Amino acid sequence: MNNIRLASLLACSLLATACGSDSNNSNDGGEIAPPPVDTAIDIDKATSIQVELIGFEGVSGALSFNLSDNEQQAITQAKDYKIIYFGFPEQSGKINNPKGWQRWHLTNSYSCNNQEKQCEGILTESETKGNYTFEAPDLDWSRGDSDGVVTRYKVAIEIKGALSSNEVALLPPL
Repeated sequence: MNNIRLASLLACSLLATACGSDSNNSNDGGEIAPPPVDTAIDIDKATSIQVELIGFEGVSGALSFNLSDNEQQAITQAKDYKIIYFGFPEQSGKINNPKGWQRWHLTNSYSCNNQEKQCEGILTESETKGNYTFEAPDLDWSRGDSDGVVTRYKVAIEIKGALSSNEVALLPPL
């Protein structure tokens, strides 16, 4: 009977030392976990650019938007842009020069060519990859609208990278 207990005790001690845990976290020949997938791409490496407007206030020109490529990767490091604000009169309103307003509108443009260090307005990338805000600090609709008839606003956003730029569209406030 002692031999059986001794054999059991010996088997348990061998199992305990063979299966015991140590503080060494090295991977001894096992599979290596892949690095996390980076879902962002630098603007100058993107072969396509998509703009998703997420906020637009016409009077102040405050914008927020997301940039991504066709593979839905967030685009980072955007610097070069052209942003044009459009002001329109009320569609059914009475204005002093109706013939002119039927064909025309007011515009305010902002652009940045980062290589030449000439930027108008302030483009800021947030901590969330691909999310940007734009401020137009000197946007003044009264310069061309002495009668104060501008009541509708739209914006066109063009973001430029080394390999591509987005398709420009006239976007209404949200």
